Amino acid sequence: MIGLRRALLFSVTERYVALTLNFVTVATLARLLTPEEFGYSVIGAAAIGFAECLRDFGTSGFLVQTRVATRHASRTAFTVMLMLTLMVAATLWAAAGPIAGFYEKEGLTAYLHVIAFGLLMGPFAAPPLALLRRDMQFKAVAIINISSAVSIALVTVSLAVMGASYMSFAWGILAGATVTAVLAVLSHGDMRIFRPSVAEWRAVLSFGGYSSAAGMFWKLQEFAPSLIIGRLMDFGAVGLFSRAVMVCQLPDKCLLNGLMPVALPALANEARAGRSLASAYLTATAYITAVQWPSLLLLACLAHPAVLILLGGQWVSIVPLVQIISLGLLACFPTVLAYPLLAAAGGIRHAMIAALFGLVTSVSLALFASQWGLTGLAFGMVATVSLQACLSLYLIRLYAPFRLGELARALRRSAVAAAASGAVPAAAVALNGFDFAFSIPEGIAIGIGAVIAWIAAIRWSGHALAAEIDLVVEMAGRAGRMLREDIRARNEIRARGAAASGSRAEGT
Repeated sequence: MIGLRRALLFSVTERYVALTLNFVTVATLARLLTPEEFGYSVIGAAAIGFAECLRDFGTSGFLVQTRVATRHASRTAFTVMLMLTLMVAATLWAAAGPIAGFYEKEGLTAYLHVIAFGLLMGPFAAPPLALLRRDMQFKAVAIINISSAVSIALVTVSLAVMGASYMSFAWGILAGATVTAVLAVLSHGDMRIFRPSVAEWRAVLSFGGYSSAAGMFWKLQEFAPSLIIGRLMDFGAVGLFSRAVMVCQLPDKCLLNGLMPVALPALANEARAGRSLASAYLTATAYITAVQWPSLLLLACLAHPAVLILLGGQWVSIVPLVQIISLGLLACFPTVLAYPLLAAAGGIRHAMIAALFGLVTSVSLALFASQWGLTGLAFGMVATVSLQACLSLYLIRLYAPFRLGELARALRRSAVAAAASGAVPAAAVALNGFDFAFSIPEGIAIGIGAVIAWIAAIRWSGHALAAEIDLVVEMAGRAGRMLREDIRARNEIRARGAAASGSRAEGT
């Protein structure tokens, strides 16, 4: 448990630092670039997301979940990824022109060429990072990812200020990929894993085929609405919708993203030890919903000041989209741990089926709902999330059986915390004449009140998260005392040194 908490601490710290950097970057770029320029970055991000899924081919997940990660397995994973990366990068480079022509945006060609070059760094970064995660070495992983995030932020913002427009995103991604690869190689240290080998190709391809397909389907689902908007509407609409989704994903990125890198190694360890995955899933889901549900309710009520803080006044038209999507995401809690649990339990084929179902549903509903504009697409996204949550819950119970009554009991304290914290912004909206247009100071004040109500509800309901909050407070207090003692000791040393210097001066 201590090792898991330590891993979570480093993972959460990494994610918060990266999120802060991303917040500063997005807030700055939102004031430097137009929605259309952001549209370029969304299409480019979709291309790199698909390319990443193809070239990774599930090799990272294979190294994390396999029972014994031999050197031959690591070398085979590197070899498979290297071969696929060369093919994918070449294909993306050649397809850059046709893709730009499809969207009638010539500037996409150069953007995708830079992205294709950046893919070449992946085979030297992913296997070492996967092995570090498998060994729960999340301190090293955090240092690598934070360094990469700093590089991306500095390069992207600097180039945008200098007038590089949407190309600043591409060069930032290339800088981050290079830094990640260099630091991953240096941190792992064993250069022998980069010797080509196909000794365990059957095991790698067996897991990787399903995992890669699942990753590709998830990426297609994630970007399907934006790709459809880019073709049926315009790049300005792509920028608006993508920023609305980004704001809605902020609670998960703030509160849950630190969990995901640790989830697969931790669940894989549970499976290898023969312990109950159902118990681990229910406990983790109780923790997740205790922070996810209140934050989404708060965002739905404070969407206006949240958009003002993150993006600026020129983006307030996306506030209704943010409210629709954030409320819809309340139903997505079963999917948060679906992939790591299925992968750890040997159900990677079912994870692929769930991803395919989500893709088909997303595309179908997006095409149908696009006739009602961005609002229709937002409701289509909500419907997709709800249907996928139902399927994920069904598949999870195949590999980690539990009754729905057990799930309800695990979630009831989270529901109490969500209701108590959500009552604060709901009351503020009612007192404001049911107007959501709060100022930034008002939004901050309401948010603080909601957090206080949430802490009180967590303690009153006896939620298991209360013990973790107490532990964090205790650790923070201990760190504060150590810092004060260190400062006091240094001041005493300086004082003694100054006194001794004064005595010597008087004697002279």
